[in-house]
Amino acid sequence: MLPQILLIGATGRTGRLVLDEALKRGHSVTILVRKPNSDLPQHRNLTIVTGDPCKASDIEAALKNTKPSIPIVIVSTLGQTRTSGNPWAATTSPARFMETSAEAVISAAKSLDEPARIQKLVVLSMFGAGASFDNLNCLMQWIMKGSNMYQTLEDHNLVDKAIKTGGLPFVMVRSPMLKDTAAAPLKFYGDEGKGSGFMPSVSMRSVAGFLLDVTVDEAYDGTTPMVAN
Repeated sequence: MLPQILLIGATGRTGRLVLDEALKRGHSVTILVRKPNSDLPQHRNLTIVTGDPCKASDIEAALKNTKPSIPIVIVSTLGQTRTSGNPWAATTSPARFMETSAEAVISAAKSLDEPARIQKLVVLSMFGAGASFDNLNCLMQWIMKGSNMYQTLEDHNLVDKAIKTGGLPFVMVRSPMLKDTAAAPLKFYGDEGKGSGFMPSVSMRSVAGFLLDVTVDEAYDGTTPMVAN
C-alpha cells in the first residue's frame, strides 16, 4: 500500500513538482498552504488545507484531514527565500523559518492519536548543511559564509539538528544547485557529498522523484544522501 503524503511547501518550485509526481504515482496527498491559489490542481486524491507550516496546531489539523488507517509520510520542501537568486540578494524569510516548521512538524506528528501512522519525515536539505560543508569547494564555502546565503545555511543546520534529535524516522536529501532541466539519472555521494566535484548540480525533477522514492524505500532511512546528476 502506498503511504499517503502530507506535503509542506507544495507551492514552491520543487514542492509543486513533488505534488504533481505524487498524484501521478497514485499517492493520496494532503497539502498545507497559507493561501490556496488557482494554480493548484484539482484532483480526487488531493486535499488542500489552509494553514501556517510553522504552527503545530495547523500541521496537526492537516494530519487529521488525511485518510484514517493509512500510513503517512510527511514531505517538506520548504526553503529560505531571497529577492533573487543572487547570493547577496535580500532575504525574504525569517531567520529560523525552516527550523520552526521542522519543530512544529515533529510536535504535531507526536500529538496524533496514532503517532505510529507517521512512517517518516522526508526533508529537502542542501549540499553544505551539516558535515557536507567540508566537501563544498572553497569558493562556495566563502560565498555561503559571506553572503546572505549564510541565513539559509544556518537554518538548514538547525533543521538537521531538530530532525536528528526529534525521535522520528527521517531522510534528509542533500541537494546541490537546483536546475530547471529534464529529469536525469542520479548519482549518490553519501551523507557528506564526498567526490561530487567542483560545482555539482541536479534537476529539480530528479530531486522531486527521489523525494517520493524514499517515501516507500527504507534503504535511506536515517541518512542524509547527497544527490547530483
